[in-house]
Amino acid sequence: MLTTTIRVLTTLLLSLALLSCGESKPRMDMEVNVTLNGMLVPQAKIIMDGKPLGETGADGQFNISMNQQPGKQVKLSASAEVAGFEVQPWQSEFTVKLPNEGEILKYVFDVELQADPFVVIAVQEKGVPVSGATVLVNKREVGKTDDAGNFVYKYQTGSKQAPIVEVNKNGYSSWKKPAKFEPGNKVAVDLFRQVAVTFEALKEEYGRGVGIAGIAVSVAGKPAGKTNSMGTLTLNYAGDQGKPVKVTYSAPGYLPSQWTTNMLIEDGLTVRHYFYPVSPKPIKVAFYHFGGNTPGVDLRDVAVQTQTALRSQLFKYSVFSEMPGDRLDKEIKNAKLSLARLTSKGWQQTRLQGMLDMIVVGSVSRDARGYIIEAKFHSSGGKLIYSQVIRADERGDINSATREIASNVMDRFPFEGTVIAFKDDRYEINLGKSYAISRGTEFALIPPAEGKAAAEDAVLTVKKVGDGSSFAALEDGQAKVRVDVGDRVVRRVQREGEPAGSGRTRESFVVSVKGGAGKDAASLAGVNVYLNNDWVGTTGNDGSAKISIRTGTNFNLMLYRHGYQQVAEKIKIEKSGEVKRFVMAANYALFRMESTPSPATVYVDGELFGKTPMLEGKQVALGFHTVRVSAGENYRDWEEVVEFDKKIENRTGANRIVLHKDYMKLGEAAEAKGNVDAAIAAYAATIKTHPDYSEARHRLAQLYLDEKDDFNGAIREFENVLTLPENEQLIFKQYAVAYTNLGHAYYEKGNNTMAEKRNEAAQYYAKALQNLKIAKQNTRFFPANEYDQAVHDTYFYLALSYQKLYMITGRANMLSDANLAWRDYFDFFPRALEGDPVFAEHRETGKKFWNQIKDK
Repeated sequence: MLTTTIRVLTTLLLSLALLSCGESKPRMDMEVNVTLNGMLVPQAKIIMDGKPLGETGADGQFNISMNQQPGKQVKLSASAEVAGFEVQPWQSEFTVKLPNEGEILKYVFDVELQADPFVVIAVQEKGVPVSGATVLVNKREVGKTDDAGNFVYKYQTGSKQAPIVEVNKNGYSSWKKPAKFEPGNKVAVDLFRQVAVTFEALKEEYGRGVGIAGIAVSVAGKPAGKTNSMGTLTLNYAGDQGKPVKVTYSAPGYLPSQWTTNMLIEDGLTVRHYFYPVSPKPIKVAFYHFGGNTPGVDLRDVAVQTQTALRSQLFKYSVFSEMPGDRLDKEIKNAKLSLARLTSKGWQQTRLQGMLDMIVVGSVSRDARGYIIEAKFHSSGGKLIYSQVIRADERGDINSATREIASNVMDRFPFEGTVIAFKDDRYEINLGKSYAISRGTEFALIPPAEGKAAAEDAVLTVKKVGDGSSFAALEDGQAKVRVDVGDRVVRRVQREGEPAGSGRTRESFVVSVKGGAGKDAASLAGVNVYLNNDWVGTTGNDGSAKISIRTGTNFNLMLYRHGYQQVAEKIKIEKSGEVKRFVMAANYALFRMESTPSPATVYVDGELFGKTPMLEGKQVALGFHTVRVSAGENYRDWEEVVEFDKKIENRTGANRIVLHKDYMKLGEAAEAKGNVDAAIAAYAATIKTHPDYSEARHRLAQLYLDEKDDFNGAIREFENVLTLPENEQLIFKQYAVAYTNLGHAYYEKGNNTMAEKRNEAAQYYAKALQNLKIAKQNTRFFPANEYDQAVHDTYFYLALSYQKLYMITGRANMLSDANLAWRDYFDFFPRALEGDPVFAEHRETGKKFWNQIKDK
């Protein structure tokens, strides 16, 4: 109560004092001094209680005298417009004091304005503003341009290095340069619209176009790059789209060796050209797992023996080269291909296209007479090129049976060649003795894949054979047929049932096959038809095949398809056009399975099969099938090729399928959110038995090195990856780059130690050299998406490590090695990185280091 009384009394006294002044307001002088970053600010606006008072003069000072009522609460503000700065207004409040008698009140305000410097990033394309372009500064996204193509970027002062500005927008070129930031500067960015152009270099393979890798393409006289393993090169073309440009393909070893055309470049354009090999390369072949095809009979050992024996026999011939089966398995798994896909649609447009021309798929059955062996050759387009079936009475006869298969392949395989010259009325074909070509061998012209018509029934007959080529002439009566250099031909072998002679009558019969039993039987495609063990055709989607034959002749017919019981019987066709109908019983396995976690969705050869648990089981045709089990969420799909060769395939109980957590997915999601610690925790959770262990630990090591400067952690994890034999020995060749990264980590560890422990630092530099030398020997295996940077880093840190060791040891050999390493660095500097500011800075650093030792 006492406090309240005093407060009320004080208020009354102040009121009486103010009233005693009457209407007269005392004089008040006010001075405002405005500065910005220590500099005087002229023309700063001074506002009181929302009303402008005036502006500061050239000396940054504003003075005013006025009469003000004592006790009044006054709001004062100052603002300014300074070129190149975004200035924050200054505000303050004060209460006018009651002056002593005769006193003139004096108020002085020293105002330091706060301001952020800015630059304007102005983006245009041929003078037209580009809105919505993303602007990045030092790799960090800072905003997008407005409708006028401008983005105002406020920056922090004090950095010694020029910031790197990058501007991107879909459909336009990227722009990336170091920029000079001074207040109010305008950074002019010229983008240009891109048009995507695809260049394709193809060769023909059994009626289909197959890409050729390594064909150099230039556009308007400038190198555009080389075609990839699939024969394609995609270019974001930035030239004038209204003018014709010259496109050149350089293809040494092919016909033509160079192809040039002039054309207008348009968005989405595909430039395609076919080339033909002057000298045929060996056919790259891989054997897929041979499988058993008799329910209840364990044929695994027999199938392995058959495959091994046939591989041994086939690769005795130089016209075939082998791709190891384990590598095929890895590539099939990476490309998520199934056997059904491989043998129907092939593997074009996958990494396998540049590695493999054909696969051999095999099957072994057992009946009362012994073993039946089938070997089928499929091209990269999935087409069945050649098939062979043969019997072996006992296991001891398998080696001789496979020898006969390989011999028949050489005698009857439809080898393709090219007409490479016309000499003395003879057409030179690039197939010779090594392809089992002999005098009298016939070649049929192949309709070109690019759509030109080929002469119907045109046949070239070999008159003379050399080691590397043969010379052929057209058959009598075909003098008007045109054959050009570059035309494709295929060796023509008369089949068992075909009538002979050029004037033969075309007689045939139809094989119609259904698979299954009773009402469930349906047309069965992919059944191979053999007459006297000679492959004569395969049933199509309607389950039928038209087979040429001599009527009135007895034949041993065999119908064979893996997953079904073979049919064998003697036939005699009396009348051309006759239809023979057959039903093949399916060979099934019962597939039982459980999974952890459960339920999970099961797919077989890409088709939905059911959900776990499936304890009663479901039927699957015998053979190799790709099984995928997916639980979604944060679990990694389980996917394997499973051979169904028993009556029951049991994946339950202790044999159940266990899905792993998808730590790569979790880590990548955390990285995308900028949560490095969460990403590290996810990658670190992988154990050595996890299928993503190498990839996850390699990524973990990179985060330690790049984001945490934790060199010990980076070294530990890179070494974890490289201690696995398959990585250390570069069986998985993509981990060659891990040697570069480990060398880089050791180099940084040496730098971190050098100031206090020079001898210890020398050991780290030596370990850096050890790993970087291995990387240098294996640069060809670096992943394509990081190839240029990996090559740069290998040579850069190699040279730096040599120089640092020289600085520590003073040894002459280290000086020599450092000089050579710097020379290599500049000689092998990736051309693609020459315009990149980051690597340009590395290059300048390299020059400074090399200059320190160059003349010693």
